[in-house]
Amino acid sequence: MLSDEETQEIKQKLFFHIESNFPEEQIENAKQQVESMNSEQLENFLDRNKLIKEKDSEKPEKDECVFCSIASDKIKSIKIGENKDAIAVLEINPISKGHSIIIPRKHVNKASKSVLSLAKKVSKNIKEKFSPKSVEISNSKLFGHEIINVLPVYNKENFNSERKPTRIEELEKIKEELEKKKEVIKKKSKIEEIKNFWLPKRIP
Repeated sequence: MLSDEETQEIKQKLFFHIESNFPEEQIENAKQQVESMNSEQLENFLDRNKLIKEKDSEKPEKDECVFCSIASDKIKSIKIGENKDAIAVLEINPISKGHSIIIPRKHVNKASKSVLSLAKKVSKNIKEKFSPKSVEISNSKLFGHEIINVLPVYNKENFNSERKPTRIEELEKIKEELEKKKEVIKKKSKIEEIKNFWLPKRIP
C-alpha cells in the first residue's frame, strides 16, 4: 500500500503527464479522476497502465517507483541534464525558479559520485543563469529511491517552503533559459582598432 506522501507524489507526476499528453478539453476531467483516487485505487491504476513492473516469482524485485518511471521515460519530464548514471529534471512543484531533482537511473538507496557530480553541474549552471543568493543541495528518499534536490535560494526559501504547481510551458521556458549560451563579446585589440580606423587618402 502506498503511503500518503507517495500517493501525493505520484498524483503530481500524473498531473504533469496528463498536461503533457492529453487534449486540452480532456485535461481537467482526467486530473479530477486522478485526484479522487485513494492509495489503493491509484496503485491499481498504475498496475493497469503498466507503470509498475510485474513481479517475477524467480526475481522478487520491488515495484517500479515513480522516479524509475521518469528515468525510463514512461512519465514525461523536462530534462535539463544527464550522465550515464542519472538524469536531471525540473521539479513540477518547485519551491523556486530552477528547482531541480537529480534522479539516479537505477533504483538505489545511495547516490553515487557520478550522480552527485551531475547535481553540482546543474547547481553551477543555475548560479550562472539565474544568479540566486545560493543553491542548496539535499538528498532525500522516496519509494526507496534516493534523489537529490537542487534548490536555488533567492530570498529565504528552504526545503520546507511552499511548493507551487507549475505549467509545462513555464518549465519549458526555464529549460530554454538554462540552455541558452552566454554571448561572448571579444574586445578588439588596440592594433585592430588602429587597422580598422578609416583615414582619407592623401591629396598630392
